Amino acid sequence: MKLKSTTLAAALLLGACTTVTNETRTPAVVQDGFYAGERYEIRQQQVEGPNGPYERTSVVYRGVARGCIKDSPKDCEVTAKALIEAYDESLFGF
Repeated sequence: MKLKSTTLAAALLLGACTTVTNETRTPAVVQDGFYAGERYEIRQQQVEGPNGPYERTSVVYRGVARGCIKDSPKDCEVTAKALIEAYDESLFGF
């Protein structure tokens, strides 16, 4: 529980220092493996931070996001599979 509280506090602190100036969401589907056909989104955000603008990319599945590297082949799909698996494990306790 302490880890979740610390993570939440860190996210809120970082969120207070940045502003999303533009956001794009692209639908995607897992192509192969156990989770083939499962839908997720790739979210790209332009962010204005204290040291200037930057871009961040993440995978979103059922409201939960995890960062990925959009220019690295298959990184977002691998991240999506891991996120979907973690979601299933938390839901079904595997």
